[in-house]
Amino acid sequence: MSTTYPDADSLRIPPKPRMARARPAHAAALQPVLQMAVSAAAAFALAWLLSHLIIG
Repeated sequence: MSTTYPDADSLRIPPKPRMARARPAHAAALQPVLQMAVSAAAAFALAWLLSHLIIG
């Protein structure tokens, strides 16, 4: 142990407080719906592209 830290307890890093959410509650509820819509559209576009590449 160095002379800078007299014991092991002084090496502990205090936990950081969690950041408060700046978004309102309705925006947090809208995000999963928007994410589902975007992923569905991306899946459809990918399936369409792959089917056209495979089928020709």
